[in-house]
Amino acid sequence: MTTIINIEPGTFGGPLRMGDLVGVCNVVEHLRKVNNNPEIRFHVRAEATSTDRNVQDFHSFLIGMTDYFSSFEGQESLPWRKVNLWDFRDISGDLVKIPNHKEMVKKIVVFPLTDAPYNTYRNWPSHVFSQILEKYSSPEYDDYEKIICSKNGFAANDKWKVSTDIISNLIHIMDAEIFIGGDTGTSHFAWSLDRAPKDLIYYNSSRGLVHTLPFYLMQGKGRMSTYWLDCEGTTWQ
Repeated sequence: MTTIINIEPGTFGGPLRMGDLVGVCNVVEHLRKVNNNPEIRFHVRAEATSTDRNVQDFHSFLIGMTDYFSSFEGQESLPWRKVNLWDFRDISGDLVKIPNHKEMVKKIVVFPLTDAPYNTYRNWPSHVFSQILEKYSSPEYDDYEKIICSKNGFAANDKWKVSTDIISNLIHIMDAEIFIGGDTGTSHFAWSLDRAPKDLIYYNSSRGLVHTLPFYLMQGKGRMSTYWLDCEGTTWQ
């Protein structure tokens, strides 16, 4: 019998964003495991999530394609408060698995991270993004469809398309062969797929947080590529 547990504002700290929702799926898997009940689901109250349209659309997307969430309210709420979803991985481990039934095609998707409003060390320097586009524009990848996925438009050369719709971008991840992203929700989604892109590359500086590394990265799924970030106002001469 399905057990629906409500998630209130403050259960996991502030309003949930895209990556947080994947972290919530991981908590569901943990509770299923410790309670020996595969029918546990969460009903996330509207006021517990960010009002950002992409977040709302992502939540609806997860309700439709996974069994982690319920549109219907439960009889009880999770009593936890201020549980950091990323620190919680030290308790639960990485358990989330999002089903992917899409057929993989020769597609490269790049999710540039340049406008993070907090933890701004996550933002890629412009030369990092340029180098990624240059690498995958080489003749070696001529037979791949190439897409820059972002809520903001980017100027790109004629080898790259730009997609700004969040649902389209999630589907691009699901059928891509190569995924490149940073410390943000779409990377957590990509790494959590049970059939993920063949090549998963996570770009961040070594100043990045360990607890927000993509799921299963520490277990060998995908790889991390670091770049140097000047956090000290360094001079060389």
